[in-house]
Amino acid sequence: MTLRKVLVVGAAALVAASCSKSPERPAGAIPTSPSSISMAEPQGSGISHRTVVGFPARNDTMDFRVQLESKYADQLRRPASQVYVDMDGEVAWIQEYVRYRVNGCSHDLATQYVMAQVDGGVAAPVCAILFFPESAIYPPRNETVDFRRQLGNKYQAMGRTAQSSVDPDGAAIWIAEYLRYRTSGCDHATAVQNTLTQVDGNPAPATCVTQCAYYISPATVTATPVGGTFTVTLMRTSGSCQWIATSDATWVTFTPPITGGDRSPLTLVVAPNSGDPRSATVRISYAGGASFFEVKQGAITHNLVFALVDPATSATNPTTECLIRTTSTICTLQALSAALPSPIASYDWKVEYTYNGTKVKTQVGPLPTYSFTESCAGSSSGGSIMPLVVTLKATDTAGRSATIVSGQGAQPALQLKTSPCP
Repeated sequence: MTLRKVLVVGAAALVAASCSKSPERPAGAIPTSPSSISMAEPQGSGISHRTVVGFPARNDTMDFRVQLESKYADQLRRPASQVYVDMDGEVAWIQEYVRYRVNGCSHDLATQYVMAQVDGGVAAPVCAILFFPESAIYPPRNETVDFRRQLGNKYQAMGRTAQSSVDPDGAAIWIAEYLRYRTSGCDHATAVQNTLTQVDGNPAPATCVTQCAYYISPATVTATPVGGTFTVTLMRTSGSCQWIATSDATWVTFTPPITGGDRSPLTLVVAPNSGDPRSATVRISYAGGASFFEVKQGAITHNLVFALVDPATSATNPTTECLIRTTSTICTLQALSAALPSPIASYDWKVEYTYNGTKVKTQVGPLPTYSFTESCAGSSSGGSIMPLVVTLKATDTAGRSATIVSGQGAQPALQLKTSPCP
């Protein structure tokens, strides 16, 4: 083998190695599209994780490039010439440039990001999330051609050399066109056919986009007040697109990935609820539409109960009536239970009734009991019934609270009854 051939083979090996984040990972298994989700990027150079706009495996793109070479050499009779960038380098870096472009990066920024990877840098994240291949905007051909020329200049400056029957402009144009078909629903064979027919001068065939639809199971997620982690499965019923999930509530978040395809799971985290029952809607967006499912979460349950005690009758037995017998009659309210997630820090008592005017009596503090005093009627009157409205609000050490009112729910209605003074 001549020295020139040794250098060419060595250069190709170096390019292939530069596209991998790990020397132990086979080149054919390298993902070719980094995630636009906030994930930590591994250190080292090369192609990162998949985005919503999915790209083919690099070996598929390489197979297309080989077929393109054969077409130029065997059918179009193009002679080989100096191109500096070998086929493996063209496949890796043009695909990486296009990936950045369809995911929101400008021509200059995409070029900068790819050249940094050629130098051994870390793959930068894409610039925006584009939900579907169908919504991806491909760069104009002149910009892809310009990137290929800059790549050629860089390889030349690095001392690389390569021969090809496909000129740099043709490689840039047709690799990008192949990728456009692959990210628009076409399989490898169809994308190759649709691209090579254009090389022959025929019009560009339509892409393979099919309107998508997804079914979600389960259709509703029900969470307890303590929250938790839940999983739903997205099943595609038509089309070939991917989906992305969004929530309309801050208390429903997702564990990455938030995108997927057919029968992909979506994991969501529901935060604890310290208030009333609530619901949220999760939107699953995909090409041509969206599906939705509901997240429901209950409120904290409590066992808050109080009772009225007439000490003149019994110090412990609950009653619904306190008889005003003397000028200093005592009526006592007792919290029998107040089960909240944390220990009770405060009892807020409020007593309202009408007797010689409107009366409102309150007590706030750590005591679970509250006693108030009322005076009996004059000797010539008595026996009046006065509704007694009692409100109790219990608050625990975490700030969670529960409120009950006499005459509502399981709490009986209460009253005061006057009698003539002795």
